[in-house]
Amino acid sequence: MKYIFLLWVLSAQLFALEIVFNSGKENKINYAILHLIDASPFTCETIPDALEHKRYLCKIERAIDKPIEPKKMKFAELDFYEKEGAFYIAIEPKVDSQLIAVEESLFETKEVLGKPKLKRYAHWTILFQEKPLYTQKKPLDAIDFPVVYSKQEMPYVGALDLNGKPISYAQSKDITLYLDIKQAYEKGDYESVVKDVTRVLNAFPNSIFRSELELFQMRSMDKILSARSEDSAELSFNDTTIAEIAKRWSKEFTSDENLPEVLMLMTKAYLKSGSKSDANYFLDILVSEHPDNIFTKKAILLYADHLFAKKEKEKAMKLYLDVLYGAQDIDVASEAAIRLSDYQMDAGKLKEAKEYLLKVLNVNAAYLLKDTSASYKLAKRLYEHKLYDLAASITDLLLANMSKKEENRELLLKESGDWHAKANETEAAYGRYQEYLSDYKTNGEYLQDVNEALDELFFKRPENNETKLENYYDKLIEKYNNEIGQKALLEKANLLMKQKRYQDILGMQDALAKVPDRFDLKGEELVYEAAKSLALQALEKSECPTTIDLIETYKLQLSDGTHDDKLFECFMRQSRFDRAREISGAHLKDASLQKRYEWTQKEVQALVKTGRFKEAIAFKEDLKTLTFSLRQKIDLATLRDLFFAYAGLKDLEGASSLAEGIRILYPNEAGTIDLYYEIVKMANDAKNDLLLSQYAKIIMQMQAQFKTTAYTPSVELLYIDALKRLERNEEALSIVEPLLNVHVAPKDKIRLLYHAGELSMKLKNTEKAKAYFTQCVAVNDQSSWKSICQQNLDLLP
Repeated sequence: MKYIFLLWVLSAQLFALEIVFNSGKENKINYAILHLIDASPFTCETIPDALEHKRYLCKIERAIDKPIEPKKMKFAELDFYEKEGAFYIAIEPKVDSQLIAVEESLFETKEVLGKPKLKRYAHWTILFQEKPLYTQKKPLDAIDFPVVYSKQEMPYVGALDLNGKPISYAQSKDITLYLDIKQAYEKGDYESVVKDVTRVLNAFPNSIFRSELELFQMRSMDKILSARSEDSAELSFNDTTIAEIAKRWSKEFTSDENLPEVLMLMTKAYLKSGSKSDANYFLDILVSEHPDNIFTKKAILLYADHLFAKKEKEKAMKLYLDVLYGAQDIDVASEAAIRLSDYQMDAGKLKEAKEYLLKVLNVNAAYLLKDTSASYKLAKRLYEHKLYDLAASITDLLLANMSKKEENRELLLKESGDWHAKANETEAAYGRYQEYLSDYKTNGEYLQDVNEALDELFFKRPENNETKLENYYDKLIEKYNNEIGQKALLEKANLLMKQKRYQDILGMQDALAKVPDRFDLKGEELVYEAAKSLALQALEKSECPTTIDLIETYKLQLSDGTHDDKLFECFMRQSRFDRAREISGAHLKDASLQKRYEWTQKEVQALVKTGRFKEAIAFKEDLKTLTFSLRQKIDLATLRDLFFAYAGLKDLEGASSLAEGIRILYPNEAGTIDLYYEIVKMANDAKNDLLLSQYAKIIMQMQAQFKTTAYTPSVELLYIDALKRLERNEEALSIVEPLLNVHVAPKDKIRLLYHAGELSMKLKNTEKAKAYFTQCVAVNDQSSWKSICQQNLDLLP
């Protein structure tokens, strides 16, 4: 008795989409059924994850506005998402499952398609079961002989004729010969079957086994001719022979259950011998009289192969699809899927080719074991078309059902590793290579290739021990002067980058430069990044010489905004003024007024250093505007830069005007004395004695204030000259005389004494003048002023 419990129902009524989940128990086995129902037909398909695991994806061709949260249940997990205007339902089973479409009748279908497309149904179900609900006994493909119990024999009546009398074979040997031929056929000894059938039928032309004997003979001829498709000249039969036997057989045994197979063999023989019209005739019989028979589907496949070879690919494609979706035998459907996969590979449609072949691998992988040679050729074709994962899956299947003693196993094992590696299935590839080394470690033909492949695979396998990684990279670099060694060099540099061992990477620069540019990692980029990281480290420590040297050697670009302030300062300190201006110029239009103000000042600084005085002065008004907006006082450093720009242009008026502004803004700033001294020198050159006197006084006052004599006696000498030109001799003498008691250089001492003597003479004080000239001459140093002192002394009474 069956007991069903409705555990819960999930129903999402979103634009007629309904999702219902029922669960129950049958024969103590838990199971559940998921119903997906929509107003319009939609697609559901099986998505392979591994050979023994399935997932399902359903696609509804419209968007669903109301989101649905993911659902986790005992038997499955459901996820919902939208992509490119379509709504997807992803189902991941936790137990054995099966996708089943609830088909609608033809009269309920709104559209009849000319060409088969991806199946769409308005109602799909998925069965989840902890284990199969109903077990079926596997039918045996053999004659069911009774078991004989010799000691307990039951009453037995043998075969009877039409009159009810026993048929005796006491005098006939054909039954024994029939059994021998059947056994030979099952062993694959087809040539002996062909000969023995002819011999038996010659000896027993009326044998009751004739239909089966001739069937064995036709099958054997077909297999022999199929194996020798290119050279069958030495055989005593050909395709025409099969056609003749089959034609006679089909007329004589019209009710035999094997008639569809014979018609198929006849169709195949006619196709191979070029009699297309005869082939069409018998194919029509099969299609009309035996539409669902397995041999009818096989005949259609043969006919499609014929069309494909004749370049009628579209017709062939349609027939393959008809068989794939119409065959009730899973092996025939699998054969059609493989043909379709071949077709799509030839057409360059690799995605479609993969989808067809996955149907076979997921549902009927055992089919590929029926002809391992053909399956291996298929794997090679898949590999050649870069479908590495499928090629590797087929090798796994073949190896799992292959004895270690088989001749081609060694190559297949090696290729399986290669193809898994190509598919980025690293652990599977590693396992195959290790299996190869275990089985063929002493005399393997591909030992070197496998060891090299394992070394290359090392780059893809997870390894967290950095010391082990570095040592292995060094080993590979030393061992291989090829792509593996080059890759190891790159990986080592990448590891050093992660460890921040930037200097070691720069030490590898020459070796990395020789590595071709075909790898994901680029040696040039690694060197560049290492140099950049070192430059940033040096910049952070304000080690400007190191920073600039790295920037210039490796042509680094560090101006990303993060380090611009420090980088500008380093460029300025190392006299790379143009590089500094590249940074400041990029910030002149910053959104932040404060930033713009700061970088404008830096721009002025760099312009002055490069002698672009007019360009520097052009920023004066901008700076005034910005300081007004920010309510800030312009920096003294910037004023100094602007001042020296005026000075560089010999613009005394502009310089003096700016100097006056500096005096107002920074009245007690010792750092402005050099600016005022520059005004004194410029005024001296321009013979502007009043301006010279003004600023000479300012300098002398500030030196007294800050107790410094940095510009003594230079400024005083220029001041004295100006006062003399202004005929302010008493004032000039008052400047000179205090300096005579200050320690100055001998040359300056001579000049000061000269001025003192000359001014005394002009003030009619001969005695003082004579004394000053005498002291001047007595100074132990050479100077032209000393000579003048002597001349004046000689002229005095």
